[in-house]
Amino acid sequence: MSTSFMKLSGGHLRVIWQEVRELGVSNALYRASWEARVRLGLIELLDKYSPLHTTEVVPQSTEPKAVPFGWASAVVSATRPFIPENHLEALLRRASDACKGQVRCFGGWTADFGDPIDWQLNPASTKRWTHDRHWSRVLEKASEIGDVKLTWEVGRFPQAYDLGRASAFWPECVADFRAAFWSQFLSFTRSNPWPLGIHWHSGQEIAFRFMSWLFAWHTLAPEGDAAEWRAAFAKAAQQAGAHLMRYISFARRAVPNNHVLTEAVGLYVISRAFPSLRGSEQWRHRAMELLDEQAERQVFRDGAYIQNSHNYHRLAMQVYLWAWAWHRSEGLPPATWRRAMERSLDFLVAHQNPDDGRLPNYGANDGGLPSILSACDFSDFRPVLQALSIAVRGERIYERGLWDEEAAWLLGPEFLNCPLRPPQRRSVSFAGSGYHVLRDKSEGNFAAFRCGSVGSRFSQMDMLHVDVWWRGLNVLVDGGSYLYNGPSEWHEYFFRTGSHNTIQVDGREQMVHARRFKTLYWTRGKMTRFDRGRLWTLCAGEHYGFRKYPGGVVHRRSLLLVEGGLCIVVDHVTGEGSHRVRLHWLCGSFPWQQHGSCAGLTLATPQGSFEIQIVDERGASVPGDVVEGGESPPRGWLSRYYGERRPVPSLVAPYEGALPVTFISVLSGGSTSVHVEDNHWRIEHSDKMARFDLLSGELGSLSVEAVA
Repeated sequence: MSTSFMKLSGGHLRVIWQEVRELGVSNALYRASWEARVRLGLIELLDKYSPLHTTEVVPQSTEPKAVPFGWASAVVSATRPFIPENHLEALLRRASDACKGQVRCFGGWTADFGDPIDWQLNPASTKRWTHDRHWSRVLEKASEIGDVKLTWEVGRFPQAYDLGRASAFWPECVADFRAAFWSQFLSFTRSNPWPLGIHWHSGQEIAFRFMSWLFAWHTLAPEGDAAEWRAAFAKAAQQAGAHLMRYISFARRAVPNNHVLTEAVGLYVISRAFPSLRGSEQWRHRAMELLDEQAERQVFRDGAYIQNSHNYHRLAMQVYLWAWAWHRSEGLPPATWRRAMERSLDFLVAHQNPDDGRLPNYGANDGGLPSILSACDFSDFRPVLQALSIAVRGERIYERGLWDEEAAWLLGPEFLNCPLRPPQRRSVSFAGSGYHVLRDKSEGNFAAFRCGSVGSRFSQMDMLHVDVWWRGLNVLVDGGSYLYNGPSEWHEYFFRTGSHNTIQVDGREQMVHARRFKTLYWTRGKMTRFDRGRLWTLCAGEHYGFRKYPGGVVHRRSLLLVEGGLCIVVDHVTGEGSHRVRLHWLCGSFPWQQHGSCAGLTLATPQGSFEIQIVDERGASVPGDVVEGGESPPRGWLSRYYGERRPVPSLVAPYEGALPVTFISVLSGGSTSVHVEDNHWRIEHSDKMARFDLLSGELGSLSVEAVA
């Protein structure tokens, strides 16, 4: 907790009171009760005397039923013509590496967990988690061992998808891949007995793991006399289902986001795969109840997701696709699911770059992708969005391609013959949740603008952040997340305001960072304008995250996108007294050159030069500096994949003095000329000329015209 905020709050009581207000009294009391039960050892005691410790858990039937995936031969026949050979060869290499314990993590990089796999290993720190401690106490040494997600990743069994898919495309390898998977499966179950170790700590991890195992059962099912494997699988299902059922109320009350969704789907698919398990019918009923409830709660009316994160939004939709696939044998899935999935589809497509399927790297991104069912890169959303559209609308939104494999596995390859209806992306405002997308006629030129109030659990402190895409390239970016549980200075850098493309005042944060995953005083803001002309789109708004500090500072931002790839951003900061104001732009991974000592630079991209220049209200250049890959303090970093970071240019224009102050950022492909006379502005770029008046940070008398 910062000293400045402690002075503001008057001590811990105000912080506690604010947390209770934001949680709600009932949820705050529940969380306090839970923490007390953990610290007193009552949770551990409850598990100690559970019947799951006995041999009675083995059910009457020991083989999964009703696994709904498409048949491997049919999936391969339908999709192989559209998958480049180099992608298939990469899949085969990953599967071969996975047999030796070298597992691709978070869709971006490979870690060596040993052969045989060391299920307690943190591959980054090379330290190990205690394997014989109850799950409720196992994270007590996290500061010594490192980010637990690096070990959870191998426990999710992402390699099951590589092994299963590779065996489908390369049938001659199926015997080796089958043997490797079941060897790893038995090793895991023996090394991680319930309820000990980190792999029982998170219900979400348990659900992800069982989803992977069920896909492996479909593609790598044991042959011949495999009683040991079948019995072990059934016992694991009984323990996983009972554990999820026992503690899913915690997820619903304390982490009511993708965690409760994933745990509910875990319960659902286990109950469907093993209907003879003790408690299976109860699990199924509870899962359906939660999936219905959360579909209405977690996906807002305008299609945005409760966690303010595109990656978590995709994760939630893939979870619902799993439920959809399993439910089809019972008839049409619930209307609540369909409505949430349709709203999400429209929202995510609106933010998508059509060239490569990516979305802005917006919000928390922990590399979560429950099912790796295509050869596409992790950051490509087309596999999930194609499957969503086929499921809820019976139509494809993309031409045939390597992204079709996911729909073929989850829905059946016959659905790839659905009619094609490509989306028409245009400027759109999701005002209810505070997301706005400005596009010109070329869909590869667009800006994504975050402007509204934080109305649900936080993601990052990034209000009024702007992502800019030019000719399909993400030239101004969101830095991502990197690590949740790593060194605090790195978590705070990626999480807080200073790394985002927005304004920071006096080194303070828009919200109060009370704990690693807890913010207080959620940012309030509003959109004040959203207009469209023939050659331009304008969005404007302001936020009040700094108003709680001395001076009552308010940040107002206007974003103008002109046809042809010109973007003009006007930042106006008001308040009482003297303040330090910092405007920041984080660039994509391109070669760059700064404009002398001015706040400006040029990126050398594959599509040509892209320029950033920052001027004041008179049109004069302002001083600035560029840092790429700064270590102490961290600055100039981009994380596209969890656990990985790369240096990128970070441009800062500082100001210190009395308010108000105004910055104008001119962002364009190629050179742009700026002319200012009194308050009248004329900006020329390529074959377009923008004119406007600028008073107190607001654009008036706006016109854009084509010029020879």
